[in-house]
Amino acid sequence: MNKFESEPILIIKDLWKSFGNLEVLKGINLEVYKAEVIVVIGPSGGGKSTLLRCINHLEKYDRGEIWFQGELVDEKSTDMNKLRTKIGMVFQQFNLFPHLKVIDNLTLAPKVVKKIDENSAREKAEKLLKRVGLVDKMNEYPTKLSGGQQQRVAIARALMMDPVLMLFDEPTSALDPELVGEVLEVMKSLAKEGMTMIVVTHEIGFAREVSDRVVFMDGGVIVEAGPPEQIFKQPQHPRTKEFLRKVL
Repeated sequence: MNKFESEPILIIKDLWKSFGNLEVLKGINLEVYKAEVIVVIGPSGGGKSTLLRCINHLEKYDRGEIWFQGELVDEKSTDMNKLRTKIGMVFQQFNLFPHLKVIDNLTLAPKVVKKIDENSAREKAEKLLKRVGLVDKMNEYPTKLSGGQQQRVAIARALMMDPVLMLFDEPTSALDPELVGEVLEVMKSLAKEGMTMIVVTHEIGFAREVSDRVVFMDGGVIVEAGPPEQIFKQPQHPRTKEFLRKVL
């Protein structure tokens, strides 16, 4: 079955968000389907990161609706902690706990939030660290790791909660160029395994190779969206053409 024939797992309807007088999101509409990889591109300040933070309810939006797995996400009636176990988030700056070893960074949330016992949590953490190529680092502290290694630990930590959807907010932009590849490889393997992903990134090569859809955002709106070959080879909107001329 074509992934777009199913019901979307995430529906965003007419989403607005301001910080003071600055309108950052202006009526965003987006549907995301199971196993789809959406890459969001665009200039800085265009609202990309704010959109991700609204999806995960790290940021309160002013108006609009977010539907996740068929249910309206509502501040009053939705258990936000439960929601965030289903929506994993990987940040630009890793956000690991520096005082905890790698293994403890992974096991903390499952033990506290999901009440998983120590042995099961460790077993799962070791499997995920093996998957991202870092099982040999499980007893290290994050400060002993390179940026690329820290980001791979952050991805493994998000996967510990068995998320339905993964959000990546410029996951490689804080890394030295030679470390970018190792993080993108982990993300590519997740995409191949059918993880639903929304990725905000400047990595155009990744967008071309991995995405099902590319969304170009600027000035708080979705200017244009479509399959990567269409967006990169035949963009329709003048603003998209101008942006791509500068980055390709």
